[in-house]
Amino acid sequence: MLCTSDMYTLINYVGFINYLFYGVTVAGQIVLRIKQPDLHRPIRISLAWPVIYLLFWAFLLIFSLYSEPVVCGLGMAIMLTGVPVYFLGVYWDNKPECFNTFVAKMTYLGQKFCVVVYPGETKGAEEAGSGEECEELKESRAPLSQEDGETQKSADC
Repeated sequence: MLCTSDMYTLINYVGFINYLFYGVTVAGQIVLRIKQPDLHRPIRISLAWPVIYLLFWAFLLIFSLYSEPVVCGLGMAIMLTGVPVYFLGVYWDNKPECFNTFVAKMTYLGQKFCVVVYPGETKGAEEAGSGEECEELKESRAPLSQEDGETQKSADC
């Protein structure tokens, strides 16, 4: 996706794939409704609405494929780049330990790089023991209630 500098082209790539998945999702709901009619559903609507949606969806998707086949093809290619990742990460059950170790290290590196590691799970946070780090840790665990935060601060530090 970084091969083009045109933002509208990127939006078209992603837009086609989004609409493709919307249609597949609605079709899946229809199939579930037919194959598992007794499944609990909090909201039930007539099957006419998803069918009408799929008719319009098919028209728009076919029109998109006809009017911009290159953009749709590139969008499909972008989507299909996830297939090898699925097979390596999910489908392959008996991975060697070195592969699992590599993935774990890359995950940890990505978390550190993007600063997305939950503070309570970082190594050495409890051992560091500085008051400032302890305060930040308590605020992140109980950001909504000052009283709960005070109780938690006294209990943990």
